Amino acid sequence: MIKSFCVLFAGILILTGCSPAPIDQAKVEDPTTSKKASSAVPITIAQYGHIFLYMPLYVAQRKDFFKKHGLDVKLVSTGGDEKTFTAVVTGNAQFGVSDPTFVAIAREHGQSGKVVAAVVRGVPFWIVALKKDIGVFTKPEDFEGHRCAAFTAPSTSYAVMKKILADGKTKKASIVQGAFGTLPALLKSDQVDLALELEPTVSILVGEGAHVVYSPKDELGDFAFTGLEVSDKFAAEHPDLIKACVAALKDAMDYIHQDFDGAVEVAKQEFPEVKPEIVKDALARLRDSGTIPKSPMLPKSAWDKAISMRRDLGDLDSAGTYEENVDMSYLDMIYLDKPAGTAETSGDKTRSTDPGSETKSTSSPDNQ
Repeated sequence: MIKSFCVLFAGILILTGCSPAPIDQAKVEDPTTSKKASSAVPITIAQYGHIFLYMPLYVAQRKDFFKKHGLDVKLVSTGGDEKTFTAVVTGNAQFGVSDPTFVAIAREHGQSGKVVAAVVRGVPFWIVALKKDIGVFTKPEDFEGHRCAAFTAPSTSYAVMKKILADGKTKKASIVQGAFGTLPALLKSDQVDLALELEPTVSILVGEGAHVVYSPKDELGDFAFTGLEVSDKFAAEHPDLIKACVAALKDAMDYIHQDFDGAVEVAKQEFPEVKPEIVKDALARLRDSGTIPKSPMLPKSAWDKAISMRRDLGDLDSAGTYEENVDMSYLDMIYLDKPAGTAETSGDKTRSTDPGSETKSTSSPDNQ
C-alpha cells in the first residue's frame, strides 16, 4: 500500500489537473501580487468536491465571512483527497479542504504542508441497505459475506470501510469501489448489499425505503475527518492570509450553531436539488453530532485516531505526528486578537487543546 501511494503522488505531480474537475492553472492568481478593486485578496480553495459536509465553507462564502476577513475566494473541485493536497503543494491552490491525513502521507514522499484548521470532525458515515432481510449490525463481524460499497481508494470512505472489515476479521466480505455520487445506483442495481454514505444521501435513501444498519462514528469517536491544509511555503510567506481564512471558517461555524435557520437557507441554496425537509434534517444531524464542529480546533486526540487508522491499513509508514503536521497557532492568534506571525501565542504552534474541552487553553473564549 505504501508503494501504491508513492506511485500515486508521483503520478499526480506529473499529471496535475487530470481530475474530473481540473484546476485551471492559468486562472489561479498569485495573492502576493493580485488584488481586486475591493482590496480583497483573491484566493483559491481546492476541495474534494461539492459536498454537504463542507457546509462551513459554503456558509463562509455565501454569508461573506471570507470577504469580511479580506479574502475573495474561488472554490474548485479536484475529485480526490490526494489531488486536493497536490493542488496545494504545487501552488495551483492556496488552500485545500480534504482528508487531513494526506498531509502526513504526502510528507513521506517529499511534499510538506500543515493542517491549520478542522472543517469536519468525527466519522460522518452511515451504512445503509435496501434489502429488508439485512438487519441492524452491532459489530464489524456482522459484515461477513456482504458486498460493501465505498468511494474509490485512497479516500477516507474506503479507509473506514477497510478498517471495519479488518476489525471484523472478515474473509468473504468485499469492498466495491465507486466514484462519489454513484453508490446509490450500485445499491439499487443490486451490485452491492451495503453502501457507506454521507448526508444528505443517507436521508434521501432512507426516504426511498433504505434503512441504516451501522454507524462507524460510535466506534471511532472524535476523528480528524476533514481539514484545511496549506503548503509550508505558503505558510511561511502568508501567515496573515491563513489567519484570515481560519477566522472566516470560525465565523461560519459560529453562524451554523447560533443561527440554524439561516444555515439551512444557505444549504438550500447550495443544494437546490435536495428536498428542503431533507436538507434541514441532514444539517441538524451534522450539527447535533458535532460533525460540523463549534470551532476549527483540531485536537491531538482526533488527529491521532485518524493517523492510527492510516498506519493500521498500511497507508502510512512514518509516525505522522501531530507536532509535525498540524499548526493551530492561527486559531490561537484569533482568540488572542493578535496579528499573524506574532512570536508569542497562548501556547506553542501545535496547541492541541480544544476550546470546548475540560482542560482549556488560556486563549479559549471560555477563559477570557
